[in-house]
Amino acid sequence: MSARFSWSVATPEGTVASGECEFLVVPTSGGELGVLADHTALVASVVPGDLRVTTGDTESAAGGAQSAGYVGAVRTVSVGAGVVDVRDNRVRLLVSRAAEGGLGAAGGGFGAGTPPG
Repeated sequence: MSARFSWSVATPEGTVASGECEFLVVPTSGGELGVLADHTALVASVVPGDLRVTTGDTESAAGGAQSAGYVGAVRTVSVGAGVVDVRDNRVRLLVSRAAEGGLGAAGGGFGAGTPPG
């Protein structure tokens, strides 16, 4: 089992999703940002898309999903524009809106012609 860290997604209305994971991928203005435990501190702009969180819990994944080589349950949260803060084994996304499930830009969600906010 790999090292775990905490993550959360918040909107102006409150926390939408949170938990612990082994790996996550954030859609940023510079491309997809992959984060593991003990990642260097950073702040980046989040663009509308899907946050993919790999928990490492293979029992809760039907057959075990895979994200960037990490096997386990993959949780997806569709996010709007905002900011991500990575520090001290915590990842916090503060975004305009968010919803459980993978709508993302390609699936007609927040990034597909829908203005952020």
